Amino acid sequence: MSTLLAAFNEGVSHSIAGRHEAALQVFNRVLAQDPHHVLALSAKGSVLTSLGRPREALKCFERAIDLDPETAEHYRNAALCQLELDEPEQARSLLEQAQELNPEEGWRAGMAVEITQLGEALLKESGKQRTRGIGLTGKARYRHARHVLEVALELYPGGTDAARALAEVWAHLGDTEKRDHYNQLAVRLMRPIAG
Repeated sequence: MSTLLAAFNEGVSHSIAGRHEAALQVFNRVLAQDPHHVLALSAKGSVLTSLGRPREALKCFERAIDLDPETAEHYRNAALCQLELDEPEQARSLLEQAQELNPEEGWRAGMAVEITQLGEALLKESGKQRTRGIGLTGKARYRHARHVLEVALELYPGGTDAARALAEVWAHLGDTEKRDHYNQLAVRLMRPIAG
């Protein structure tokens, strides 16, 4: 096994074990030897995301897209960073490109679940307990969660959890009409389809 591959695998092992700082150091070493190592760029971006550094992670994923524009996951990962940074329009564009590369329904549904989980984290976390997003507080935090959850529901209109979370967002934002709309949507989505 080459020393570069061994180093990359070491970084992956650190990342899996939750030792993100150690993984970051290893991926930086790999990239110092081979700046075009797409897997190391992507892994570094994932580690930076885990460390709550979406802006730095985005740069890794953008570079991975430049080097490997045919891999949908790079676009997906960059879109998740854009959403964490509360840049939903840029995220939508990246998600469209990702779907062109991987049009499978299951992949799209899985992506919507990931985005919904991000929106739910933004909705529930604040202050020092924050692990996702850019640290907005008050109504700005709820608006950020709304932007993320709306993207999830656009991506997969059958997302019950996204609809339910949007109802909660609108309750916090003081719009009972929209809260009721999304609560009713969630109920409709949960009903089994006869046939």
